[in-house]
Amino acid sequence: MLLTASMLACLAVASEALGQRPHPLPMPQLEHLVLPPATVGISDQEDREGDLIDEVIEPDLRFRLDPIRSLLVRTKQKVSRVSIADPAILDVTQYGPTEFEFFGKRSGETTLSMWFIDEIGQEQVLRYLVHVGTDQEEQRRAELEYGELQDRINELFPYSQIELIPIADKLIVRGQARDVEEASRILSIIRAGGDAGGGWGGGAVTGGPVATLPDAPDLPIANVINLLDVPGEHQVMLKVRIAELTRTALRELGMSFSIGGNDWGITSIMGGAGNLSAILNDSIDLELFLKAYSSNGYGKILAEPTLVTLSGRPATFLSGGEFAVPTAVGIGGIGAATTAFRGFGTMLTFTPTVLDKDRIRLHVIPSFSTINNELAVDGIPGLNSRAVMTTVDLREGQWLAIAGLIQDQQGGTKGRIPFLGDIPFLGAPFMNESVRREETELVVLVSPELVHPMEAKQVPLILPGMDVTEPNDKAFFCLQQIEGHPNVHHRSTVWPAYRDRLREAGFQAVHANRGVNGLYYQQQRYYMCGPQGFSQ
Repeated sequence: MLLTASMLACLAVASEALGQRPHPLPMPQLEHLVLPPATVGISDQEDREGDLIDEVIEPDLRFRLDPIRSLLVRTKQKVSRVSIADPAILDVTQYGPTEFEFFGKRSGETTLSMWFIDEIGQEQVLRYLVHVGTDQEEQRRAELEYGELQDRINELFPYSQIELIPIADKLIVRGQARDVEEASRILSIIRAGGDAGGGWGGGAVTGGPVATLPDAPDLPIANVINLLDVPGEHQVMLKVRIAELTRTALRELGMSFSIGGNDWGITSIMGGAGNLSAILNDSIDLELFLKAYSSNGYGKILAEPTLVTLSGRPATFLSGGEFAVPTAVGIGGIGAATTAFRGFGTMLTFTPTVLDKDRIRLHVIPSFSTINNELAVDGIPGLNSRAVMTTVDLREGQWLAIAGLIQDQQGGTKGRIPFLGDIPFLGAPFMNESVRREETELVVLVSPELVHPMEAKQVPLILPGMDVTEPNDKAFFCLQQIEGHPNVHHRSTVWPAYRDRLREAGFQAVHANRGVNGLYYQQQRYYMCGPQGFSQ
């Protein structure tokens, strides 16, 4: 493309007016549409392009605008017309043939074309690549306002150091807090309200919206991204002990008799069937039943669940079982049955929050339940449950009894025939009495502890059940033992085949005049444990 002196002057004037230095752009390279050789040859295409297209004008210069800002441009030559590729990014207002104002509407890039008319009436084209960036002024204002809030928070909490970074519609809160309680207070000041929530220790947690700043109510509402780091251990292990002891005692006394002749009889059934009876047959029949019974019983429950979780995260532990509870649903004669499962056993649910270096707040729900068939309804068993739900603060290693129960139940019944049953000693055949007493003691203890993962050398070598082995044939059949020696790992699944091969090896060794030991060690590799715990 050939530029005349007037065109170069116009280009320099427009560039100077926009405050930009012209950047030379490479000449455009046209991409030719390649058609099949049988249709049109390449030389024919180039000839057609040269006959029809004079020049292709790419953007010569570029300038930048901020959104919601304007740029006033005055030209030395008159402009006949202006074209903008994307009016949603850039807008123009013409005040005269040589005065224009350009407005940035939103961020993006577009092209601007201007046609100038020189003194001799010839038209020249100048093109710009316009870049409309983000609103830097609003970003700088947000940084200033949140910077003042950051300084105030650091003054209020001198043992913590935070930094507020506004980015787009988010406010990143990073730094280090003294403890979890202080971090929660800092976030409650920054946020528009609500709990701090989430765990700690450097994890990113998205929070609620930022509170409106008094000096900048027009700033867009931002969401908090919590990157605060709280030093120290944040894995909490909770130890719970549930101990219950129940004692019962029952005493019963009753007597019944029957005396009768050929045409008369007297019967007393106050005691019912007894544990001592006598029948005398003579001219008079005498039947005597004596019921004297005494019983004592006790029940002991000891559960010690242990659970580990992160600070601020709930955890649940269940050791027991479940039973089905059918439920009928439906109305208007149309019914169906659904089945829900209800658990029983030892259950523990707790949420710890590390408030200080060794102070922990626990929201704990321990429970223990057993099946009681005496409370069954339509074949569905009932439960004897002991449950607690509370929130306490404890130091690491301290124990607290969060629940306790001392229950003493007594009851007695006495049935008698009036007057006859009231006679001391002699009234025993005409009365029935019983006394029952139940005593229950229950206590629930909790203790938190800050823990960290164990190293490989700290893992116990013997875990529960690892020293329980299967007995060999001699220990099982002859000594009636169901557990073998801890150091002897007998395998009844392969022992018959192992025994047969040993016998075969011994038979071959005798006929070959060889020792049995050599073949024995050759055979045992098929049944001994290898380095990975399996047979080779």
